[in-house]
Amino acid sequence: MEKFNGALKEMLGEMTEEDKKAVEKKNKERNLKREERGKEKKKPKEEEKKADEDEEDNPKKKLEKMMARDLGSSINSEKLLEEHKKITGGVVVTRFPPEPNGYLHIGHAKAMRFSFMTAKENGGYTYLRFDDTNPEKETKEYIINIEENVKWLGYTPYKVTYASEYFDKLYEYAVQLIRKGMRKRRKN
Repeated sequence: MEKFNGALKEMLGEMTEEDKKAVEKKNKERNLKREERGKEKKKPKEEEKKADEDEEDNPKKKLEKMMARDLGSSINSEKLLEEHKKITGGVVVTRFPPEPNGYLHIGHAKAMRFSFMTAKENGGYTYLRFDDTNPEKETKEYIINIEENVKWLGYTPYKVTYASEYFDKLYEYAVQLIRKGMRKRRKN
């Protein structure tokens, strides 16, 4: 900063009293604007407390705040949640499912954080499940790199799995659904 100020002084000369007053006036205006913005942003404590209480009771609002957008359609019904809790014992299990056909980018980091933190904050755990369904584009190099990135970002998966490990089971399920007449019919 000294180097900059020295160069400025060399180019423009010493500050005059008029210059000093102009700078002081500008700083006062800037500070007033900051104070006004701060007052607009502040809520009375009671309103803030009420909003926090509402969020705790409302999973939709909690999710919207966490994701910074409306995700209400992703909230399950109370009945479905109760059934799920009976089966899982209330443990939250998530997965981070990258395709090992390239390097991770910032969007992956956001999804990874959401998966791992949601599980952690709710006493659960997260699977790292490689969505390896396109063998022509996927390589071991990408798998290793993704595992290193997950670790580097501070996350430890409960277990590492691969979608391809379940192909036989998925095929069996598809056959069962077809036999039960539950296959999806194509619209003409």
